[in-house]
Amino acid sequence: MSFTVSNPWRDRILKGQVCSVMSVKYAITNEIAMMAKVAGMDGMFIDMEHSVMTIREVSQLVTACNYVGVSPIVRIPSKAHWHLSRVLDAGAAAVVIPHCETVEQVREIVKDAKYAPLGRRGCAGNQPILNFQAVPTLKQNELLNMETMVIPMIETPGAVALADEFLAIPGVDGILVGSNDLCTDLEIPGQYDNPVYIDSVTKVVKAGVRAGKPIGIGGIGGRLDLLEKFFTMGATWSLSGADGSMLQAGMQQLGRIYADINRRVQSSRKAVEPPASKKEVVRRKEDSKGACQTRVNVAEISA
Repeated sequence: MSFTVSNPWRDRILKGQVCSVMSVKYAITNEIAMMAKVAGMDGMFIDMEHSVMTIREVSQLVTACNYVGVSPIVRIPSKAHWHLSRVLDAGAAAVVIPHCETVEQVREIVKDAKYAPLGRRGCAGNQPILNFQAVPTLKQNELLNMETMVIPMIETPGAVALADEFLAIPGVDGILVGSNDLCTDLEIPGQYDNPVYIDSVTKVVKAGVRAGKPIGIGGIGGRLDLLEKFFTMGATWSLSGADGSMLQAGMQQLGRIYADINRRVQSSRKAVEPPASKKEVVRRKEDSKGACQTRVNVAEISA
């Protein structure tokens, strides 16, 4: 009997195809998975590091993503083994680990995230990513070791220098570059055109090409020119946009549109407003004088 795992994002990046992945921090109900599918997204980056999502909310979103065919990629908030195991047991197609600094750290992460013989992940049946199929333990472990991805993040110059060594570790399935933290650590925050940043990312991408493992780029979703440059070098996926920024951009656009409509409408109304008659002008002047007199009287009483 054959068993399958649905991970379309993995299948595409391993073929060298460029994939889009949206980041989610706020839109955490199941509907966002369906919207991502309709929009043509290959994966959903569920960000536990920079959000207040609970493991229950992550689990529901992961299940929805797997159901509609959008690969759930979860960034955990720490390197703790119980973060890794719970997210993987929830059905994540990939787990992203932030702030990886040493080869030993990455080796320990692999041990916690992979089943034997690659690691020491505890066995649990009824895996959501297998659609709860009754898979024999040995077969389950082989399948999930192969199909679920372990992706350390590179976010410092020291980690950039270790890219080849990270990728050489059995069980490391790729790398994600964290551009914001990398630029900050390089003392060039937000300077994505800086040659130092470009050179750092280039080194990681080339390491991925040498190892035959996919490299993702995070933090520069708005810089399609840079992303295409890195894709041409050999990177295969990026964090293409975040739920919060996309919602904010859409709301701001609507706000500007309606502000422009309001200005045009007010201008049109003034243009067609009939001129006031002589009687109306006199009445307005009298009303104005009366108002002035009233203010004077009130001032005298107050004094």
